[in-house]
Amino acid sequence: MEEGVDYLVILENNKSQLIDVSEKALGPVKEMILPLQNQEAQNIKGRLARFSVEVQEFRIKFQNNCPFHTQESSPEIIDKAYDTITYFYDETCKMEKIARDLNNLEGLFDLTKTNYKQLKDCRSELGSLKQMWDLISLIDMQFDSWKKQLWEDIKTDDLAAQIKDMEAK
Repeated sequence: MEEGVDYLVILENNKSQLIDVSEKALGPVKEMILPLQNQEAQNIKGRLARFSVEVQEFRIKFQNNCPFHTQESSPEIIDKAYDTITYFYDETCKMEKIARDLNNLEGLFDLTKTNYKQLKDCRSELGSLKQMWDLISLIDMQFDSWKKQLWEDIKTDDLAAQIKDMEAK
């Protein structure tokens, strides 16, 4: 290492020169692509607006068609509820993928990331619906099995224990 040479000053000068060269070389290119970048940002904003409408329509369809309540239960009703939950789960996953892709584009074009609260609400409610219908199914199957028992085969202590187990779930 030579004495009297300040390498930090040399590095700082080289950094400044590199920045100047890159600005001179890339400046015209940036100016040429800026209108294209702005146009693409506008196109993305249009896609975002259309997707937001789709999400709102999906949320309304979700709320109107999901099995949030039931007056009775049977294997057919339970199967139909699970089919509906599965359908909306698949559709929610598709919508979430599109939302992630659009969020990536928003990041690339320095746009504000959209928070699709309706999709998060659908995801949360799907979990609750699944749990609710699992319990309905469990209770329905338990009652069906009890109905098949003969009176003489009923053990009241076992029934009481099964009921306590269901209450715990």
